[in-house]
Amino acid sequence: MNKSIQYFLDNCIDKMQKRIKNQIRNGMDIGEISKSIQVDLLKLGTEMIREVLEEMDKELRISDERKRHYEVVFKRPNSFLTKMGEVTYERTCFKKKKGKGTAYLVDNIFGISPHENIASDVEEELIEEAVQTSYRKSGEDATNTPDTLTKQTVMNYIKKYDFRFPLDEKVPLEKKKMKIIYIEADEDHVALQKGGIVMPKLIYIHEGIQYENYKSKRKKLINTRYFTSTKESHTELWERVLNYIYETYDWDYIEKIYIAGDGASWIKAGTKIIDKSKFVLDKYHLKKYTKKASAHMDEMIQQMLHDALDEADKAYVKVIFEKIIELTPEETRRESVHEAQKYIFNNWDGIQVYEDDGADVIGCSAEGHISHIYSSRLSSRPKGWSEENVENMANLIVYKLNGGKIVDIVKLRRMKEEKKLKLEKQKEKQKIFHNVKNEFYKNISIPVLQENKKN
Repeated sequence: MNKSIQYFLDNCIDKMQKRIKNQIRNGMDIGEISKSIQVDLLKLGTEMIREVLEEMDKELRISDERKRHYEVVFKRPNSFLTKMGEVTYERTCFKKKKGKGTAYLVDNIFGISPHENIASDVEEELIEEAVQTSYRKSGEDATNTPDTLTKQTVMNYIKKYDFRFPLDEKVPLEKKKMKIIYIEADEDHVALQKGGIVMPKLIYIHEGIQYENYKSKRKKLINTRYFTSTKESHTELWERVLNYIYETYDWDYIEKIYIAGDGASWIKAGTKIIDKSKFVLDKYHLKKYTKKASAHMDEMIQQMLHDALDEADKAYVKVIFEKIIELTPEETRRESVHEAQKYIFNNWDGIQVYEDDGADVIGCSAEGHISHIYSSRLSSRPKGWSEENVENMANLIVYKLNGGKIVDIVKLRRMKEEKKLKLEKQKEKQKIFHNVKNEFYKNISIPVLQENKKN
């Protein structure tokens, strides 16, 4: 590493200074000068990495400990992409003195896998970017150099994350004491490349709302925890939510749990799995269907319907709907009124709860959450996803929302890949040994036994 730094000082600094003077003379702004300096510094970085790897390889070649176990076979170049650019270096292939097998020991020391051509820092960056933007764009932005990754490469790396990302959280020693817990739920609709849709579900738990700070009018949810799934049954998903509540909160202290949403059957199913829970109809959808029923009526009837719903007066709401239907001659318009009426009465318990529980019931932000969390990445513009990639992307998004770090899952994936390769090699050795042993048994010849005499 000292050689590359010394070379940079001796040969590059003067050239950089002369180039900067010329750029200033030619009227370049500070941003253009900054870009040219960055190219030199990135080149220095890749040279330093190359030198570290080759110096370690040299140490291995002269090591007495290495000589006891491995012998030199040949040298071969290798390259991989880092955020600073491509690194190309020479490394030695060693052969085991006892048994079979070769290894590039310097690659093993620095975690350079024979099946990976990008460094972990690039992988972390492309996943970070892929959560926010398209595969193509994340491939372009994964490094600070002109070297880019294709969208297929990015997609292939995302596919490697086919497990639910764990957060290594410790169960709290003392469970929280909360009288009221809020749960909100909704789903997105994502178009699939081969036709049809997939609906990634989003459930999040929180402890209420508060202002972001004493000066702000913006509100935020308190201690939010997110859950997602596209493949689990409704029961499995809600049981995961229930398990989190058991582990985090003092169950006996909880008095009420509100589950808010648009009235979908899978959301209401949560009230059958989570005890102490009540369904709350999202006011966004209540207003949507109220408008659908009464938009063509005069203001007086519209206000009457709003007031009746605010007071949860079911009998009066029914009377108003009869009046609206009576004053609606058009068949198509009448069908819309009937649809709105059915929706409101099917979700009446979720409306009644506002009147019964008063201030304990707060607003539902599920629609906004879906738009902000999922739709901007998955469904706002047609992209043609596969079901597997929707599941993986939804898991990645929720993993980050829950405080997970991309660096942790990259390390976990690479560690799992390494263990898998070792296991496969071990199985291969066992198979070879088994075949040799069987061949030996077939060909073995003991004359005294073949004579069929007792000895």
